[in-house]
Amino acid sequence: MSMPPPNFQPPGYQQYGTPPAQQGNSGMAVAAMVLSLVGLIPCFWVFQLPGLLGVIFGFIGLGQTKDGRRGRGMAITGIVVGILLVLVCASIWIAIALDGDHCIEFGNSNMCRD
Repeated sequence: MSMPPPNFQPPGYQQYGTPPAQQGNSGMAVAAMVLSLVGLIPCFWVFQLPGLLGVIFGFIGLGQTKDGRRGRGMAITGIVVGILLVLVCASIWIAIALDGDHCIEFGNSNMCRD
């Protein structure tokens, strides 16, 4: 029977004085970026739920990256893109609400019913 080397550590344990293992990405930061990018799909421009969730998850992910996890850039991207999408969606709804004759013109085409 052979003896283990003198510096042998059982699996799952670290030697004393070694830095802790690097933690992975924050799941919330990844979710924030993915949801914000999903919000770019035109079918979500009327009601921007993915962008709003991207902002919420982005702030949670930003808090999670303070404890050493990676993903701070993804969280910030999710927040910025999500806020922009929510603002664009709000401006579309405001434009529709303020349109007195309920006629929105796009370029040269007039989509009003005469």
